[in-house]
Amino acid sequence: MTDHLLSGLFLVAGFALFCWDQYRLYVARYELTALQRATLRDGLTGLANRAGLGDAWTQLAPLRPWVVVVDLDGFKPVNDTHGHAAGDLVLTAVAARLRSVHGVAARLGGDEFAALLLDPNPATAARHLATAIAAPVRLPSGVSVSVTASIGLAPASPSGLAAALADADAAMYRAKTTRAGVVAFDPLRDDHATADPRPALRVRDLTAAVAEVGR
Repeated sequence: MTDHLLSGLFLVAGFALFCWDQYRLYVARYELTALQRATLRDGLTGLANRAGLGDAWTQLAPLRPWVVVVDLDGFKPVNDTHGHAAGDLVLTAVAARLRSVHGVAARLGGDEFAALLLDPNPATAARHLATAIAAPVRLPSGVSVSVTASIGLAPASPSGLAAALADADAAMYRAKTTRAGVVAFDPLRDDHATADPRPALRVRDLTAAVAEVGR
């Protein structure tokens, strides 16, 4: 009887240890997954960050999404006049509007956003997005502020996301300088070698992020 009792206790103890190990493994995997997701998200807006955009590209590239680059116009005066908290509120409001796109939206940093657009009419979708972004944002003080957007579009490039992003960025720069609002990339009109240093920096950072995701 005693031997059977001891055997039973050992079995129970062994099963309890097995369950505990499985629980710890589950928790570890859950925390790792949460950490990986966090590293792909922008902390302020919850949109994908550069690494997240690169990760989305690896999944959506076969569908040949259009690449969209969005730069906000009039954002700095909001920050300067109403403070950084108001600026953050505007950024989160813009992010919420970007989530309406059929695809994946991302914040590249500052007031610069991007998206992988899966839409049969990307130019129309981009114009609708520009209209949505321009809607006023009401601050806690009761004051309403608004920003507009310069948007560049480019088709998926065989050379990868960084190349398509560079094309969209060049188109965005033309949209900003001509006040056209939304511009599709034209290789005969959009020069990557502009005086604006931001496109090269953005492409460099994104290329590094894509390489990191691929490891």
